Amino acid sequence: MDEAWFKDYSNQRIVNSFLFNYIKIHDRLEVNLFRKLLFSLREINSENMAMIDILNRLEKLEIIQSVADWDRLREIRNVIAHEYPSNIEERLENIGLALSGYAQIKRFYANIKQYTQLKGIV
Repeated sequence: MDEAWFKDYSNQRIVNSFLFNYIKIHDRLEVNLFRKLLFSLREINSENMAMIDILNRLEKLEIIQSVADWDRLREIRNVIAHEYPSNIEERLENIGLALSGYAQIKRFYANIKQYTQLKGIV
């Protein structure tokens, strides 16, 4: 991918869609899935718990590898949300970040799925 590649509107749409969906997936996991999972496991009494406490609990249960890993995914999300699409170099860098972040999100999700299957939660 280079500046010429980005001039094609179809390519821009693909990139925009991917980056938007990265943000959306990240937010859904953080806002909905993590809280609901811990609530259903009776690890928390309320879904209104602070995110750092949610993440610490997930790490303790070994559902996520580390809070620092999730924080890095949040940093990627924030960088993408505040980028300027006209800066091609920044877009290329953000695509790379989002691709690596997405791979890690998939691992987190696989861990959650495996954990819930072992616990009999569907």
